[in-house]
Amino acid sequence: MECFDELLFGVMDNMIKLVFGKSASELIYRVAKGNLRLKREELGEKIEVFTAFLEKLLGSEKAHIIQATSMKLLFCRLQREYEEVEKYFSFLD
Repeated sequence: MECFDELLFGVMDNMIKLVFGKSASELIYRVAKGNLRLKREELGEKIEVFTAFLEKLLGSEKAHIIQATSMKLLFCRLQREYEEVEKYFSFLD
């Protein structure tokens, strides 16, 4: 079984590819690598850094949509029921 960091990054990666397509998502990862000095495979371990980067790159609202949708997919992959809670909880909570 893959570790949680890998699983979490995997679902975010899927969402980014679904929203932006393969070419644009690769560009996002290249920019992240250049700005954050992190390889793509390291982003799951530094998810806080990556989500902050997405907010800076895409804006808070768009990054939140990717994060919220990623959470729903994560729960689905974990075979758990997803229930939305108060809006003041963040993705990292």
